[in-house]
Amino acid sequence: MPELPEVERARKLIHETCKGYKIKSVDSVEDKIVFTGGDDHKSFVQEITGRTITGCERKGKTFWMTLSGKGRFPVMHFGMTGMIQLKGQEPTWYRRKPRESSKVWPPRFYKFVLNLEPQPDSVGDEPVELAFLDGRRLGRLRLLPDPVTSHPPVSALGFDPVLNHPTLDEFQNLIAKKKGTVKGMIMDQSFSAGVGNWVADEVLYQARIHPSCPVNHLSPQNIKDLHYQIRAVPLKAVEVNAESRQFPEDWLFRWRWSKGKKQFKGKNKAEEIDEEGEEAEEIKPAGKDYLALPNGKPATITFIEVGGRTTAVVEELQKMPEGVEIKPKISKGGKGSQSKKRSKGNDSDDGSSGLTSDDENVVEITTPVKATTARQRARSDKKIKLEKDGIVQNVKIEIDEKPSRKPRKSTSKSETEPPTSTRGKSTNGKPRKSKLTARSIKSRGKGSQINLEDGEGSSDLSDLPSDPS
Repeated sequence: MPELPEVERARKLIHETCKGYKIKSVDSVEDKIVFTGGDDHKSFVQEITGRTITGCERKGKTFWMTLSGKGRFPVMHFGMTGMIQLKGQEPTWYRRKPRESSKVWPPRFYKFVLNLEPQPDSVGDEPVELAFLDGRRLGRLRLLPDPVTSHPPVSALGFDPVLNHPTLDEFQNLIAKKKGTVKGMIMDQSFSAGVGNWVADEVLYQARIHPSCPVNHLSPQNIKDLHYQIRAVPLKAVEVNAESRQFPEDWLFRWRWSKGKKQFKGKNKAEEIDEEGEEAEEIKPAGKDYLALPNGKPATITFIEVGGRTTAVVEELQKMPEGVEIKPKISKGGKGSQSKKRSKGNDSDDGSSGLTSDDENVVEITTPVKATTARQRARSDKKIKLEKDGIVQNVKIEIDEKPSRKPRKSTSKSETEPPTSTRGKSTNGKPRKSKLTARSIKSRGKGSQINLEDGEGSSDLSDLPSDPS
């Protein structure tokens, strides 16, 4: 997802190339999801056409163009894959993807294209075309009155680490009553606007803080380091115009993307796959094979789930505080899996706490694992295993239903009908009493075995493994 540095790059591009230009016309497409706030694409176009762009401002991951004359300002949010593009130039990439081309115009998935004409005081003297595009339709376009910062959703945002970073004392007061994980806190847009997944991971890595650390377990030194890095990381990224290949070589960002590798047919080179599952540019430092620890040895980068987001952690440097227990929570990967789901109330960046235990000293961490195949799932469904501390317990099964001793009365109807199976039933049609003694039932499936023990239990035998024959 484009975060503060990428959005600042887009704001800067508009300010430096479009300021002073008049919006001659607007080409838009209907999208009832992206255009929001009570305005459709037609009213959006009608209100901004004919006005002059006087600048472009930003707070967090939201940015807007200021326009001359009466009327509201167009306010933009990229969502997951949104970006802007000037005609003849590449889009404002999050991570560059070779499938996109600067030669295609209007670009794929565009929502509006501004046709701009130069004015006497504009920054250029040639016509310009500016497009907003969003392939996954998770971005948002709305109109807000001036000042934009006084109206929701912008008014609900917290401090911007680059524009109005709090002092250390103010920062300590902000987190004094916070609960949940530290990553969840700094990703909460009402706390720190613009901090998304990769920025949060980088901040916590540079501060040497475990992402799942409860906020109330942060040491005074942790708080100082966090206060410093939450500004230093996005500020450095902004200085290089969000060009990821120019990020410091010791940044986790340069190495975290190697989690996904894909071998393409006809190629021997493994290409990197980004968080959207698409091929992306290589950003590892040239001539280096791994992220190095201070002692020069390779760092161990693991991936866990915190607040519903995939989180990169360097095991050797990001430790949990003493007395805080990490409780692994394994989930299957793939579509619809638990690792993909987010707890109730969590947005993509709103900062889910990630603390699911009643005990504040226990943190549950979900570690995504590879999805099983259909055959593996089918085989797994045939097994009944109650695991506790790695031991398969005995299953107690007893059928409590007592058979009636009264013989079934014969009727003329039953005499004329063909006989039916009475297996497992008494003469009156009710289940026979069956008490299973301790024994093992084995099926032909590999490793499929159930230990049964005398005692009371469920009378439902539908979950027993069926004979594959």
